Amino acid sequence: MGERFPDVDWHCDRCNAYLNSQSGFDDHKYIWKCTECGHKNSISASNVYESEEDYRSGNNY
Repeated sequence: MGERFPDVDWHCDRCNAYLNSQSGFDDHKYIWKCTECGHKNSISASNVYESEEDYRSGNNY
């Protein structure tokens, strides 16, 4: 089974760690607990942004 969100780089909302490279990461899971800080991140289409600027301003993709 392929990725649910191909070409999307996921980062922790708390510590900004790169989630895609964390052991066991799977974007088919709707919640991912960051292995760096333990924050539970939502993995959903509503959290996909074109850029960090869009993320900071709240402009979804």
